[in-house]
Amino acid sequence: MNIFLNLLQAQPGKGFQDPSTLMFTVIMVGFIAFCYFFIVRPQNKKKKEMENMLNTLKKGDKIVTIGGMHGKIANVRDTEIVVKVDANTELTFEKSAISRVVKVTGSGKEEAESKDK
Repeated sequence: MNIFLNLLQAQPGKGFQDPSTLMFTVIMVGFIAFCYFFIVRPQNKKKKEMENMLNTLKKGDKIVTIGGMHGKIANVRDTEIVVKVDANTELTFEKSAISRVVKVTGSGKEEAESKDK
């Protein structure tokens, strides 16, 4: 609390001569840098990866929805996709409801390409 009082009572022209004012400034700059590099930047990276995955969806991709529904894409529209979940069953989902695309490797194993990377 004294730091705030010192800042309010600072005399003009003294600048950063007071050690408590300098320390407060260093801590605030460090906190802002920490928030940017460990919170904001990773969120933006995940958002871009998710948008890229949603924009590259195509017919025939195996997907999993956020609700856990597995299926194969039958049709892709602007904001919706039609998912074939059974021989005679097709469901329509918003693109934002897709959690991950499942890739089938050469050995037949399924490998998830998720948004959590």
